[in-house]
Amino acid sequence: MTIKNNFDKWMFVLLVTAASVAGSLLLVGLFTEHGLEPEFIVPAILVPMIVAPIATLWMAQMMLRIHALNQQLRFLVRHDQMTGLLNRGAFFEGIGGKSGAVMMLDIDRFKVINDTYGHHAGDLIIRQVATILKEKSEPEGSAARFGGEEFVTFYPNECLAHAELRAEAIRSAVESQSVLVSGKSLSCTLSIGVDVFDGSRPLDEVLRSADAALYRAKTSGRNRIESHDEHPKVSRAM
Repeated sequence: MTIKNNFDKWMFVLLVTAASVAGSLLLVGLFTEHGLEPEFIVPAILVPMIVAPIATLWMAQMMLRIHALNQQLRFLVRHDQMTGLLNRGAFFEGIGGKSGAVMMLDIDRFKVINDTYGHHAGDLIIRQVATILKEKSEPEGSAARFGGEEFVTFYPNECLAHAELRAEAIRSAVESQSVLVSGKSLSCTLSIGVDVFDGSRPLDEVLRSADAALYRAKTSGRNRIESHDEHPKVSRAM
């Protein structure tokens, strides 16, 4: 039996205790001369009812703790430690053979933020962007941190036009948010590259195309969205 929560824990205690009482009565009935006589019934019930819950409750708590640790380990294996977003491996695993929109996203002038305000400020910015990406990806999409200030998202069964609208919502949300650093409000912007994975091209090629679109967004003024067709998208340049 796998114990995943408190309900499972107490069900385990109840079942083991009931089985212990039943086993005790059976053994007493088998090994006493005249079977299950009345004077043996009470101790045959009370002893396992006292001992079994204590022993099984300890065991159940240990099993619940092991389950929680296993869950935590599975989360750590699949997620980025700083942001809680998926890591590369889990991101690609989640896409599988699905079709949909892919975005490559990068925080603009992140090195300047780190150099000016320190790495703590940079970490706050990264976490804030990650929170927005997670919110904008739920429930059907997925978001991952690819390293440093670069992120990638995937939205199943989404066309390019819808993906561009979603990208604009993400860009606008990031631009409008800020973090407090040493009493000063600090904000950032995103550049975003968009492409669609429909199975006609390998996923790696689509990601490179989205990354190339991201590069065009960077070189065209930042804080903007570009797609694989190289047509500039409506957004605000810095």
